[in-house]
Amino acid sequence: MPRKKVNWELELFKIHNPPEQFYYKYRKTTLLSNNLFQTPTVITNRVLSAKVVEKVFEWEQLNDIPKNSALEWVDVIKPVVDLLDIPKDKRKELFHDYKETQQVKLEQSIAAIKKAEANLFNDKVVLPHLLEPLKIYKALYQLALDYFLKRETGENQLLYGLLIPLKEKMEGFGFSQYKIKNAIDDLMESFDYDSISVGQSIYKYVKKPYFPKKILKMIDEAEKHPYEPIYSVINKHLSK
Repeated sequence: MPRKKVNWELELFKIHNPPEQFYYKYRKTTLLSNNLFQTPTVITNRVLSAKVVEKVFEWEQLNDIPKNSALEWVDVIKPVVDLLDIPKDKRKELFHDYKETQQVKLEQSIAAIKKAEANLFNDKVVLPHLLEPLKIYKALYQLALDYFLKRETGENQLLYGLLIPLKEKMEGFGFSQYKIKNAIDDLMESFDYDSISVGQSIYKYVKKPYFPKKILKMIDEAEKHPYEPIYSVINKHLSK
């Protein structure tokens, strides 16, 4: 019999967060998110070491990376390095706990909304103006739940979220996709990360149906639909 899924925020930290928020602490590392579709930001209080700065400078020279200030790339890369200090198995566990927690919160929230809808629209009570906000929240939560169920659980899931800003910054400098992939792989090697083709994996990740920016774009377009309410557009998307 499968284990009952757990809200780890509540279980470990006694925190009652809504689905839009997530908090999790592991030693000196905090996972924090304030958006349904945002992979948690990794925040640490580790002091920036001279060794990390030196390795980033060497990576810049190896890949011919321009910069406008001395620590420009160090600031982007430090969160990646902090995460790599956590063993692979633990990173996978952290993401699993995040995914499971969000799934539990979303399922409970959707169930609560359905109960509220039944109380607002029945044989004795008809309050359609109060149903509209609930329909929007229910559609967004259903979309988020679908997003979490599709997401893979692996040691690189948290890493991808931290590498996206690096990828986008290099794109802003006009780097080719080929150069970005190689530069990311070189960075991983610089910090002795025993995984190959991370650069290629990043480009595969952004094409996934659950890539956060892709979902947020769909929501934005649904909100601007000239004829249908946002929840109707989202529900049609979910039914495909």
